[in-house]
Amino acid sequence: MLLGFLRDHTRGISRTVRYKSMGNSFQIDTVTYHLLVLKDRFPNGINVLSLFSGIGGAEIALHRLGIPMKNVVSVEISELSRNVVRCWWEQTNQRGNLYHLADVQELNANRLEHYISSFGGFDLVIGGSLCNNLAGSNRHHRDGLEGKESSLFFMTIFVYWI
Repeated sequence: MLLGFLRDHTRGISRTVRYKSMGNSFQIDTVTYHLLVLKDRFPNGINVLSLFSGIGGAEIALHRLGIPMKNVVSVEISELSRNVVRCWWEQTNQRGNLYHLADVQELNANRLEHYISSFGGFDLVIGGSLCNNLAGSNRHHRDGLEGKESSLFFMTIFVYWI
């Protein structure tokens, strides 16, 4: 709750996984503050590409601001985290479309072109902490961009440039 999530947001997952998910999360009120500038710009809704979505902090922040999410493409490797976001999406009666991709490497040029032609592109590209080598909850191997998991960073840079 200190991070701004509802008390039961991560229900149904083990305490260990919950703590890891929370350790990799941003504080929701802080994200909401930073996204506040979008509120007046998108009164009719927003299309979002959410990379390394985790348990949905960015989506929750947009919801709290009252910005309707027309389409959200959520990229998250953890099935448990994807389920948390899916449950939240349904419980809060989101009216837009939620598309899940399990791996950022699935987000190739063809898939991006498909989404762009389907709903006109993305108004917001947002991302969480993208790998264990950079994540705050990794107490053992913070190798930064030199770590073996950090190749995803360079894949993400490619996605941003498209």
